[in-house]
Amino acid sequence: MLAELWRITSFRLTVLYGGLFSLAVVCLFALIYWQTARYQNQQVDQILLNQAHVFSTATTGELDKDIAYEIARDIRHIGFFGVFAPDGRPLAGNLACVPRELVLNGKPQALPVNRNADLFAQALEVRALGKTLDNGDVLVVARDVAVLEQIRQSLLRGCFLIAAVILLLGVLGGVFYSLPAVRHIREIDRAARRIAEGDYSQRLPLGIRNRELDALAQIVNAMLDETERLMGEVKTASDNIAHDLRTPLTRLRASIYRTQQSLEDLSPHHAALDHALTQTDLLLTRFRALSRISEIESKRRRAGFSPTPLEPILRKLVGLYEPLANQGDVRLTLGVASDAIVDCDGELLFEAIGNLLDNAIKFTPAGGMIRVGLDVDEAGPVISVADSGPGIPSDLRKSVLQRFYRADEARNVPGSGLGLSLVDAIVRLHGFGFVLDETSEGGVCARILCRQQRPLR
Repeated sequence: MLAELWRITSFRLTVLYGGLFSLAVVCLFALIYWQTARYQNQQVDQILLNQAHVFSTATTGELDKDIAYEIARDIRHIGFFGVFAPDGRPLAGNLACVPRELVLNGKPQALPVNRNADLFAQALEVRALGKTLDNGDVLVVARDVAVLEQIRQSLLRGCFLIAAVILLLGVLGGVFYSLPAVRHIREIDRAARRIAEGDYSQRLPLGIRNRELDALAQIVNAMLDETERLMGEVKTASDNIAHDLRTPLTRLRASIYRTQQSLEDLSPHHAALDHALTQTDLLLTRFRALSRISEIESKRRRAGFSPTPLEPILRKLVGLYEPLANQGDVRLTLGVASDAIVDCDGELLFEAIGNLLDNAIKFTPAGGMIRVGLDVDEAGPVISVADSGPGIPSDLRKSVLQRFYRADEARNVPGSGLGLSLVDAIVRLHGFGFVLDETSEGGVCARILCRQQRPLR
């Protein structure tokens, strides 16, 4: 799901803008934090400077009183004061000694609390000022700024918390806004797959929020409408031609046959009329195949579906085509791994497998082999017809299913180019799968997958 969401532009943009906004919030609060800390330190440093100035200008007696007064009024106990003799002996204040690492330059500085734990037992952060008085004594003024640091830390935590909430809301908003797009894309994918499988009555669904996808779907649907119309006109024209010409061709064949029969066997016109009969029969065969495909594609044979065992059909076909295979010095074998019963029209399935066998015999050279197999895998029964012929290039395996298509290598082989089209029409009627693969010998393995590969149309 996350991978699908990430492919949605709106989701990526939402997450991107949410991340940028969160980063902007962090930067803003970081600036506020830095300015606040700087201002607070300046205020504390000014207090220390003012106190140090007052103490340094007082006399010795007044200094002790001033320090005692500051300590007494410091109810929060955040102030530290001390006056020390040149030898380090404490003279006044609440500090026992001069803090370590304190520079006596009269400027405020931060003190390492961990190294002065005995002086600032409860403090977390201390800023201090040390200077040498005119009489040689050392004055130390310090202040605990832990409360200010806690305020700054709270501000920093709030900054990251708000940024995380903004990012989370952005992601959730992106998910909420993008889920309909994901569902819409899935529906488009399912419809596109059905269209790719040959169901040209399908149309791409329209969504609610995705106006870009809707605009594209409307364009594609308009193209499909026009394509379906053109294909329907072509199909109707070819079906009508096949239907309308069958009767004249039948009459023509009858006339040629009667004329041939009226001639003597040694007549020079006898061979010409025999050739005309052969060509007429070939035309009638093609027109009958076209009518057959049209009938199957219009689903007129769905009423003949019933549970049908597959093994008897295969054995009957092998027995029927074995003499034809032997005539071409081709070995025809049958391998049944397991019997299976499927819901189908047995006559149509017989016709489809018969066409596959007829093609295999035509294209398998002398000394070759054809194997008819029935296997059952986890998905259902699989009927296969594998030969050791020249095979079909992978880029032509879809083209050979089209009506009248014949590869260059098949031009000299008798046929109409409708056999595999008829097989494909029967397979589609049943909702089965039809796959053309290559065998280990380089030939063709045609497999009918007897399970629902696609919705019945």
